[in-house]
Amino acid sequence: MEQPDARDHLPVSNLSFHVLLALGDTEAAHGYAIGKEVSRRSDGRLDPTTGGLYQALKRLVEDGLIEHAQPAEADSSDGRRKYFRLTTLGRRVAALEARRLHGLVAVARERRLFTEPPS
Repeated sequence: MEQPDARDHLPVSNLSFHVLLALGDTEAAHGYAIGKEVSRRSDGRLDPTTGGLYQALKRLVEDGLIEHAQPAEADSSDGRRKYFRLTTLGRRVAALEARRLHGLVAVARERRLFTEPPS
């Protein structure tokens, strides 16, 4: 069976990339926790509404980048929560998107449009 090409999913929208990042180092997370992590990681610049977040999650599931998951036993007290995890394809897409963005930052540095922020 032929593996899907991760490059077909590039570029990734800002919200979708943040969702992939939020799921990158966890076994599974529910939508509310993902939304909070997106908001935290983006310093509040992205604070997705419930509808917007769940549309993004639905699209990522349809694209095969994330999938529904079972919660850990300690997290399973609320049956209404929907849990998600990153798929292998989603991990490859996130890595390619990070590489793409890194390349853009490198060009911005070359053109003196970006310098390191002061410590």
